[in-house]
Amino acid sequence: MVKQTIQIFARVKPTKNQTAEYFVDCEEQGGSLEFVVPRDLADGVINNKRENYKFRFQNVFDQTANQEEIFEAIAKPVADK
Repeated sequence: MVKQTIQIFARVKPTKNQTAEYFVDCEEQGGSLEFVVPRDLADGVINNKRENYKFRFQNVFDQTANQEEIFEAIAKPVADK
C-alpha cells in the first residue's frame, strides 16, 4: 500500500471588492500566499490587529491560472494512480 499525504492547494479568484493585497510566492517545493489586510484607522483608537497573514501550500494558482492547468497539476495525478 502506497502511503500518501494530504496535499493542500490554493486558487486565487478575482473578487468584486478588493479588501486586501495578496502576494504569491511559487517555490520549487510548493508555494506560499501572503495577505496584507490594512488596519482600520478609526478616530483615536489604538488598533493592534495583525496585518500580515502567510500560508504555505503544495501549490498556489494565481488569477491567471486556467482550469486545464489546475486539472493537470491536481486531478490528473490522482486519476492516474
